[in-house]
Amino acid sequence: MNEPISDKESLFPEADIKFASFGSRFGATLIDGFIISGVILPVTYFNITAWKIPYLFILTSLLEIIYKPFLEYRYGATLGKMAVGIQVLGSQFQKVGFNEEMRRVSFYMVPSILQFILTVHFYFSPAFKSINNYNEFNHEIVSANPATLILGGIVFFLGTADCITFLINNQRRALHDLYAGTYVVEKYLTNSH
Repeated sequence: MNEPISDKESLFPEADIKFASFGSRFGATLIDGFIISGVILPVTYFNITAWKIPYLFILTSLLEIIYKPFLEYRYGATLGKMAVGIQVLGSQFQKVGFNEEMRRVSFYMVPSILQFILTVHFYFSPAFKSINNYNEFNHEIVSANPATLILGGIVFFLGTADCITFLINNQRRALHDLYAGTYVVEKYLTNSH
């Protein structure tokens, strides 16, 4: 015999959920960008112009690549999402699973990994030692790997498609959320689930 549902248990948990707004998601992205850039940009700048340590590129690239999937899988949110009070949930409005999270971030992780592969060899080349400023570095990278410009175009296209999908979707799901089956919601409304 079926047990009655308690008054505190919702028949439709998604009905109790408020999907994250564009403003909160954009704010979280800005905060995450400041956090990652605050670490990576100074290290990259000094590595290119003075230190010339190839393994620092590998370390900063790994940090940039794993930041989002690790925090979202482990805590349901990046530091930016935590700051604005939103979190990522899985397809059944539960804690996001590993496979869901990896699908979710693949839109940006795959181009980042490809960029890494196209760039890493330069850090170990003799030409890297002769670079004096960031403009020279950028010129060398683009000259050696025109595909980096194509990757930039792909990332721009995916970002635009993500925004358009979010804006026309009543659950405020971006393209990468639809692909992964995830939701981004206001955290305080999901604590009871």
